[in-house]
Amino acid sequence: MPVTKSATKEARKTKKKHLRMVSFKTRLKTLNKKILSSKKADEAKKLLDSFLPEIQRYALKNVIHKNKASRMISKLQKYVNSLSKK
Repeated sequence: MPVTKSATKEARKTKKKHLRMVSFKTRLKTLNKKILSSKKADEAKKLLDSFLPEIQRYALKNVIHKNKASRMISKLQKYVNSLSKK
């Protein structure tokens, strides 16, 4: 248990931040799965176009590391490109 008043406030802030981060990360995972499960190139491309700015925003706000964001973007673009070749 926090002893000082400032420690109590910091614990509250940390709890709120954690809940916010969890929801962001859950959204990332869901959208990622949605793109990887789509089998049509045009559908996957549309999802990817709406998803890319979100990934970049989360990297900018330090929800995820910038290198993880770039790896994720690269993987998804590679998948969408492989669908369009078929």
